[in-house]
Amino acid sequence: MITTLSNEENIELISTSNCHFPICTVMISPLLTSDIIRHSTSAESFSSEHRLDRTRIEITRAFIRLPKGMKKPDNECVFFVLKVYDGATYHTVERSWADFSQLKEDLLVALDAGHSCSGICPWLWEDLNHNFDYPTKKVNFRTWLQLRLRRHTKRTIQVFLEHFQELLDSMLDVLRQRHIKCKQFQEVCQVLAAFMNVRPPSMIESPQLLSCRDSLRQELCC
Repeated sequence: MITTLSNEENIELISTSNCHFPICTVMISPLLTSDIIRHSTSAESFSSEHRLDRTRIEITRAFIRLPKGMKKPDNECVFFVLKVYDGATYHTVERSWADFSQLKEDLLVALDAGHSCSGICPWLWEDLNHNFDYPTKKVNFRTWLQLRLRRHTKRTIQVFLEHFQELLDSMLDVLRQRHIKCKQFQEVCQVLAAFMNVRPPSMIESPQLLSCRDSLRQELCC
């Protein structure tokens, strides 16, 4: 049974009590071009500079999938559907609320609190540690109380949908900064890319080989 709560808020309730398979199906559109720009002298190295230059994320909707016999949802039952764009192409990823909580932990581990860094890593660690779980949107008292009690209602899920959207947008803006060379910063890029199912370019798609291929074509045409 699927009950649409609001077209505007894009939240659905899904109960699997009368079926054996998940009702929601997420279609995956293959990535046709590279999503992470890699500047590396080695095609096998994944530890070099990574940039999510063309990646954009849109959280299109949220829904609750309740297992049989479960009456109240928890973080494992609330899902967000992410549309991950790479230029004109995109693919769709389904992530639970619990996955977002794990993303926070993975980002904090990648930032390695206390490491020597003159860049923005210390600021980014503090911001994620203190603000990841706390939306800044102004809400009425009832919604505020539900948020404090960690209730999974239509309104609180919508608030966190918008909060996670802002968080991902901000993260992508920060990670596109090219002047930051800290190793931990590059690991943060890898964590976020993995969360979005964004892959590095293959050896065939690497900028160096694409440039060589174009040059060879020009020589053959002359």
